[in-house]
Amino acid sequence: MDRSSKSSSFRPVVSVYLGNKSIPLNRMNNYVRLIKLVEANKEANTILNFFTAEDVDFTERRINGTYFNYSSKTWQKKEFGLPDVVYVRGGGEEIEKLLAAFDSWGVKRLNPIPAFNKGELFELLSQDHNVSRFLPPTVSVESMNDIRSAIQRLGTVYVKARRGRKGTQVMRIERLAKKGYLYSYSVLGKLVRRKVASMNGVEKAIVNFFSDKKVIVQRAINLVRVNKNRLVDFRAEVQRNKKGDIDIVGICVRIGRQNAPITTHATAYRYDTYLKKLFPHYSNQQIRALINKIKAFLITVYFGVEKKYGQFGEMGIDFAVDRKGDIWLIECNAQSAKVSIVKAYGSKANRVFLNPLQYAKVIANLDRGTDRQHNNRSQSKSNRSQSNNNRSQSNNNRSQSNNNRSLFNYYKRHFVRDRTRSEHEMSHTNHNAYFGGW
Repeated sequence: MDRSSKSSSFRPVVSVYLGNKSIPLNRMNNYVRLIKLVEANKEANTILNFFTAEDVDFTERRINGTYFNYSSKTWQKKEFGLPDVVYVRGGGEEIEKLLAAFDSWGVKRLNPIPAFNKGELFELLSQDHNVSRFLPPTVSVESMNDIRSAIQRLGTVYVKARRGRKGTQVMRIERLAKKGYLYSYSVLGKLVRRKVASMNGVEKAIVNFFSDKKVIVQRAINLVRVNKNRLVDFRAEVQRNKKGDIDIVGICVRIGRQNAPITTHATAYRYDTYLKKLFPHYSNQQIRALINKIKAFLITVYFGVEKKYGQFGEMGIDFAVDRKGDIWLIECNAQSAKVSIVKAYGSKANRVFLNPLQYAKVIANLDRGTDRQHNNRSQSKSNRSQSNNNRSQSNNNRSQSNNNRSLFNYYKRHFVRDRTRSEHEMSHTNHNAYFGGW
């Protein structure tokens, strides 16, 4: 397939990376979110396929991809040339090698990185004065002495693997008022809570749980709670749409299980209908003001991350609101599982699957003027093509930045720079035109 086609019916090849190991065709229907992507593609109209590291022929630069045949309603396999855009929805040890090869061949990424290093992310964002005010005290540690010192200084903390997904590498540690410590974590949905008499017991638990993984230590936020011992946080799904504009598709309130240290496997609700239950003493005007603060916070974080890493097609942003109504960033996710938004929004969440495919068409169209083909490309042509892609992406970023700058400065002036501004004053600004449908 020639990617330089000038036809108005241009259909980019979008290949979705699922991990290391091939998936049998008879198991594809087991993955609900893949089905939702297939359904969304009826409107997006890309040439959509799915693949794993085992499906890539690096020599021939081809993919033995899996696709859904809409006519026969079956999953089938066939060879595809190099995609226009790769959409990473999996990990594994081959991911860096794979993406490096795709980069050298001029294949574009929906997101610039497959996963965040939490320590690196917080260090970079701490240097951005627009974002740093939303960061809880966080320390990247190198030794057990560093961890001990951070716990003693910060009090109740979360220890997190710098790389980890779905809350599988998070431990909460609380220094008890009388004596000793309480630590807790979840493994495969099972809650573990234990008391130890001294820091030595905490250190043993950390070693057993994290092994040799690099970790960060983060001060615990005084979260709002339900029924006193169920923690509450938020997951926002923020993406770029078919115009390349930022779209906050949905924001979910996640309520953890009783005594659980995190909200993974939580119950999820739409935040706009649930905030009043979390802040029953707030007036309707104050609730509207808080909603506006949350939206402005999400835009600020999205732009802040993009300044450090490049433009993202999508990002899951986890954040907390403390009992004073202040907003705190917990972490960003380059590969959101989209579980909470489907729970909370049902069919109204379908846009979260459509946006990435439509945005892939935006970035695929950036280099349609070049005469490149999927096959028989020399390495020198690939390098020149990659350079052209980078310049096109840079021009697109500058254009997008110019489009958003005045609006972003407006939000920063009214919502970010002065967090003590009265909620009454903030509640009178209308943002619906920018933030899309809710």
